[in-house]
Amino acid sequence: MRDRDVRGPLAQESMWETVGAKLENPGLVFQRFGFVGVHDEPQSDAGSLLASAYARIHEAFCAAQQGDLYPRLYQRAAAMSSMGRTPHVSDEIEFEERVAVGLGRESVYEVGLTFHPVYGVPYIPGSTLKGLLSHFVHDAVGQQRAEFQRGGEGHRFLFGTTERDDEERNRGALIFYDALIKPEALSSLRLEVMTIHYPSYYRGLDTPHGMDDPIPVHFLSLDRPTFLLRLGMDCEDEKAGEWLAWSWDRLLDALSLWGVGGKKSSGYGRAKKKQTESVFGTTQPPSVPRAGDILRVRRIEPPNGKGGVWFETVDPPRLYGDLKGMTPQHAPAMGEIIELKLKKFRKDLSEDRVEWDRLPQATPLTRPRDGKGGTRTRRF
Repeated sequence: MRDRDVRGPLAQESMWETVGAKLENPGLVFQRFGFVGVHDEPQSDAGSLLASAYARIHEAFCAAQQGDLYPRLYQRAAAMSSMGRTPHVSDEIEFEERVAVGLGRESVYEVGLTFHPVYGVPYIPGSTLKGLLSHFVHDAVGQQRAEFQRGGEGHRFLFGTTERDDEERNRGALIFYDALIKPEALSSLRLEVMTIHYPSYYRGLDTPHGMDDPIPVHFLSLDRPTFLLRLGMDCEDEKAGEWLAWSWDRLLDALSLWGVGGKKSSGYGRAKKKQTESVFGTTQPPSVPRAGDILRVRRIEPPNGKGGVWFETVDPPRLYGDLKGMTPQHAPAMGEIIELKLKKFRKDLSEDRVEWDRLPQATPLTRPRDGKGGTRTRRF
């Protein structure tokens, strides 16, 4: 059934009587069951409805904390950094203030909170962390090093780009995982209220004055919770570990200096400071390719409509371009890895388009295996 004044899917009263005492999914209670039993109250608005439903939502938080499913999921996620060959770093991050991620999400209460779509617990989506770090690197680090501004080589390497259709060219090297709340922190749910004193002014109907009726709006937050933060690096660069350590430090800087979620101007969403150094902290970002550097490259097919001999870098970031003066007859085989000098960037064509320069007596580093199972090398 649906309430006539506040739209939204509602569960029937009988359903809550049947499963309410056993429900361990706070998100499900918030979205489907929290509204039950309070929607018929006279002169009730969305804010007061949330206040009335808070007790049932809090009961679901306690049930999830005492249950077995989510704690086992959390422990598995915490052990993930030691599994597989992809480098990861993880740690439990404590927040020094309250956290409210997802206040602007659609809800029958006019305010929201981000709940995990499967397990129903509060979490910080990986996309939120990626956006935070991307903006922080561009705004804070990019002021000192231009390659970390949006569109620069360092920024594209870490976060990718949406300017190309090729998936491999879009993908960034960093892997962002959802930040899961610690099971013991599920009891940190709090009901708060913010009061709108000048509703006519905010609606653009009048100037601020003292004749409006203040409108209290209830919302949910987490009181100094602890989240499991995880970050990975998916690349074969020999400096992958350095990139990961540097990115991790920048993410901690962003969380402590800028915060995450809503009401950051009021101090919400800021993690406890783990670093007191400058924006660069104790680790420096690995250098990105520059003109004159010698890089490992492999031969690739020319782009559509292009001729000549083309190469792309073996290690990120991906740079590609042609080698002037080399003919296909004297070029290495497709996929062969050699060393070339980066002559210059062709930013007039593309941010990752370059021109290569041949080294004296360039020698292939690897060659396709011959029929006898050996590895061939040659000069060209």
